[in-house]
Amino acid sequence: MDIPAIRAKFHAFSRWAEWLTVSMFIGIFVLFVISVFQRYVLVQPVNWVDESILILFLWSTFLTEALVLSNREQVTFDVIWDQCGPNGRRLIGLTAAALIALLFTLSAPTIWGYVAFLWREKTNALEWRLDYVYACFVIYWLAVIVRAVDRLLLLSSAQWAEHVKDQKADEKTNVLG
Repeated sequence: MDIPAIRAKFHAFSRWAEWLTVSMFIGIFVLFVISVFQRYVLVQPVNWVDESILILFLWSTFLTEALVLSNREQVTFDVIWDQCGPNGRRLIGLTAAALIALLFTLSAPTIWGYVAFLWREKTNALEWRLDYVYACFVIYWLAVIVRAVDRLLLLSSAQWAEHVKDQKADEKTNVLG
């Protein structure tokens, strides 16, 4: 199994997913403008537009989290991480990744079962099956498991120190500063 080649393919797939989710956000904006026009200019609101916006938002949110964002772009509580040395960080990373992989794997059949159960229900306006609407959650769930296992592999490899080193201040900043 060539892990670096798999990571490279995932990175290329992530670029495609980024364009897909950006297209979904553009679709949300276009549908929002249509909704405003229908509601306030034509005075004829349509439910399918609101429902489409909600479904696109749901899919774009979960696909972005699952396939686009990197570990560094995640919201983290890293006060203890920043105080530890490389060995402590490795231990925290291995423990967290193992727990996440284990818990998400153990709960995956329940998540799959519930989403599969939703085939009986449909959305109100478009009448789409809810198992299709919420399939994005299964994709997200599987991506969390894959990322946790990948993190375990990275921190178990000979190059683990590269993945726990200090980050520069500009690499840690986010929208909150």
